Amino acid sequence: MADDGSETYKNLHRGAMCYAEGIYAAIRNPANHSVLGELPADEALEQLAAFSVLARWVDQATIDKAP
Repeated sequence: MADDGSETYKNLHRGAMCYAEGIYAAIRNPANHSVLGELPADEALEQLAAFSVLARWVDQATIDKAP
């Protein structure tokens, strides 16, 4: 959504940033920094879906250019 200065915009932006930080901290970093072994298929698909949501948000985002 365009930055209209609303609480909705601020909440969406803050939520997306927290979501990204959370899934990287809870999913990506542990898997990358330790040997966790093979995940069950359903858990792996859930984690993939979490990153898919983030990827969709990033793909839909636009960059506001400074005036």
